[in-house]
Amino acid sequence: MKTNVLIAGGGIIGSAVAWALAARGVSDVTVVDLDLTGLYASSELNAGGARATWWQPVNVETCAATLEFFREHADAFSFRERGYLWLYGEQMLFEIAKEKLELQNDFGLGVELLTPSDVVERFRTLDPDPARLVGATFSPRDGLVNPNAVRQWYRREAESLGVRFLNRHYVIGVSTTRQADSKRRVTWVEVLEIIGRDPTDREGTIRDILTTHVVPPDRTAAHERIECDVVVNCLGAWSPVFSAKIGVSDVTEPTRRQICMVSVQHEDAQRIGELLSMGMVVDPSDLYFHPEGKDILAGYSIPEEAPGFDFSYDGEGFFMEHVWPRLVQCSSVFERCKHVRGWSGLYAVTPDRSGIAGPVRGFTNLFEAHSFTGRGVMQSYGIATAMAEWIDLGSPSGAITALTRERFADPARWLVEDLHI
Repeated sequence: MKTNVLIAGGGIIGSAVAWALAARGVSDVTVVDLDLTGLYASSELNAGGARATWWQPVNVETCAATLEFFREHADAFSFRERGYLWLYGEQMLFEIAKEKLELQNDFGLGVELLTPSDVVERFRTLDPDPARLVGATFSPRDGLVNPNAVRQWYRREAESLGVRFLNRHYVIGVSTTRQADSKRRVTWVEVLEIIGRDPTDREGTIRDILTTHVVPPDRTAAHERIECDVVVNCLGAWSPVFSAKIGVSDVTEPTRRQICMVSVQHEDAQRIGELLSMGMVVDPSDLYFHPEGKDILAGYSIPEEAPGFDFSYDGEGFFMEHVWPRLVQCSSVFERCKHVRGWSGLYAVTPDRSGIAGPVRGFTNLFEAHSFTGRGVMQSYGIATAMAEWIDLGSPSGAITALTRERFADPARWLVEDLHI
């Protein structure tokens, strides 16, 4: 098989890049992925927040563009412009938030600074101890979105433009040749088609391959070599597995993140109603929560969580130890609440907690777009359109050039994001 552009990884970034390329008129694009149903896709397992209130210009720019795209398709994506309320407990971080206000509002975000008393007066269902707060920001143009609907839109539109998506295909090898200028060129990628098309993965075959990177011999249907003119690594948390096959050192670390659903029981129906009409709230303790139907979706990133490909969920113990005590600190409405269910997914975490995008140095036809550290959904459109321009024309517009992996050689070029949760 031969293709013009081969994209490894059909998650939200890979699907978005495929669509953006096809929308530019780039033909013969193929996407290969082990899990196109998204059972273990990071974008499918996240909290559904979408914001542009970041501190690095490239992250603000690409997220702002994506939010505008979400607004244009609000019904299709279930986009709700309810805002982000970010509560600060450290004066130093709040001072930085003040400094970043001009940058954010240059993109039309309308971010507001709030005092602790402003928070209590404006968001009456919240009653945090004022002593815990030094201030807050509210970004009204941020919101909540259905990640599954977004990814499906990219894929559906891409397929309508001729993009091929190959499900249950796992990359096992990459062949390169040395060019006259000493750079390497990817000539073909070898994939395995995996037996077992049960979309629920009841036997755990897909999960086992994703966590161990070993394909059981009895699950192999066929080998295929795909010749390609351009290759794009969009494998997210699994990008290091691909990079290792071509001798590229990858700084990405896969890290488990757990989320739970919580039902709230309170006699004050008005407070419950106010709670369920809010957007995303981020507490000084790094707990985050937002309404999801009649329940509350809440997440917390355990600081000492070790890197690894782990999809286990710690159950009600996670809720009782890490989530509930922090919810109660934020509002007494959570004094009586119940753990409903939960799940875990993977963040692809970089040293500065910003993504990696652009051409891979030392190669003539290898690009990458991955490791957006939990913000792949909210950067998808901005990253994809810029990457498609880069691949098609040889250079991009906008700030995306700051995201190349070369920055990690010089800490002064890192794009550190402290608003990472």
